Amino acid sequence: MNQHVQVPMNLIYRKEKIYFWIVFFFSILSYFLLAITIIGLPILIGLFIFSFLLHGLMMGQIRTNAVKLSPAQFPEVYTKVEELSAKMGLKKVPDVYVMQSGGALNAFATRFFRKSMVVVYSEIFDLIEEGCEEELTFVLAHELAHIKRNHLGKMAFILPSMWIPGLAEMYLRACEYTCDRYAAYYSGNPSAAKTSLAMLAIGKKTFYRVNQQEYMNQINQEKGFFVWLSEILSTHPPLPKRIHEIELFFGGVESSVIFRKRSFRHFGYALVIVLLFGGFVASVWSSLSAFGSLDPFPEAEEDSWSVDENSPLIQVVIEGDLAKAEKLAKDGADLEFEDYNSYTAMDWAIKSGNTKMVKLLLDEGADPNYETGYSMTPLMTAAEKGNPEMVRLLKAAGADVNYQESVEGTTALMYAAMGDNEETVKLLLEYGADPAIKDYSNMTAYMYAIDTGIEKIASLLKP
Repeated sequence: MNQHVQVPMNLIYRKEKIYFWIVFFFSILSYFLLAITIIGLPILIGLFIFSFLLHGLMMGQIRTNAVKLSPAQFPEVYTKVEELSAKMGLKKVPDVYVMQSGGALNAFATRFFRKSMVVVYSEIFDLIEEGCEEELTFVLAHELAHIKRNHLGKMAFILPSMWIPGLAEMYLRACEYTCDRYAAYYSGNPSAAKTSLAMLAIGKKTFYRVNQQEYMNQINQEKGFFVWLSEILSTHPPLPKRIHEIELFFGGVESSVIFRKRSFRHFGYALVIVLLFGGFVASVWSSLSAFGSLDPFPEAEEDSWSVDENSPLIQVVIEGDLAKAEKLAKDGADLEFEDYNSYTAMDWAIKSGNTKMVKLLLDEGADPNYETGYSMTPLMTAAEKGNPEMVRLLKAAGADVNYQESVEGTTALMYAAMGDNEETVKLLLEYGADPAIKDYSNMTAYMYAIDTGIEKIASLLKP
């Protein structure tokens, strides 16, 4: 370990405590003012109950759906969490859960009553398959540092400061710097700490190729009011600055990068925005109070929103009404409109097994290679359902059998390999589907078939 850090107390970012007392004072004052007003106390109690319920539901969803690390579940990572917790002096090893992330790179620490937990998104956890265990260790140590520093317990005391743009954020950014230092110190690898932060910027495939010096220099070229304002209103410091702080703290020498101070005139702009924001909130509050209601969405507006967000085409496709679907398509209905579940009319037609509807939509111009918000094309949906007839229709319309979706790199053949329909797999292979293609976790269709345990499918795909 570098001699620049003598004891863990040095790891606390120099401004964290100062900023905490500033936001704490404002929050206590706000709580007091709310408590002594007639309407303020019920609102305060209501907000706490509402927040409590939402947080409890979120914790429940995580605990019942995510994968919890244990001596029997990813034991090598669990052992690392135990080691880090012991080094940090945590009284209890927090529960660590891994959950599917839809491509997002993130992790967070949370707390409910006196129970703390760490949640790691699968995109980051996948680093164990990439030979990047040190980067994952840094992420875990960073979240454990939030628990060690009791940042979660302090949130209730600083909540009202969130109402003033930029006030609580300055404290939260200081907390991130502290946790970066803790993580780099206790993981014993400041270099991996910097590459982990680069990963958050560019992703887990090419982060090791990032020129960190150039990346830190980059922020000096990004100027302007909105660049400054975005930093002020962010709960996390810019990634180049976080890398820079680790280099300074653990390098033992001055960094060659010097961040330029932003122009003072931005504070004038920010003051105007805060005043305008405060005036807007005050006027809205007065209006709502005058009507005796806190509901900013009248019933008529809510009904209008619901109608606008529904797709008549999707509705008639679900109902199986070919005539109405054809009329809507010819009248210019958006064939790629996605509903709340990110399903298109084509998805619903395939899922319902309505080949006539699928043919109609294709004839009207639906894209057979359209990738939806849940990262699947029509061909992937048909392969997942194990419907050879749908596969034939889509291939004839120009579907790309080797298309890899943008999040996981999955192909239609991989989806078929996880099913039990041999004809679908054979048909895709006949159409030129490549069983050697790997997704972003280096899995092939054959490996998915093995993992699923369908031997007859695996034998078709075996190299």
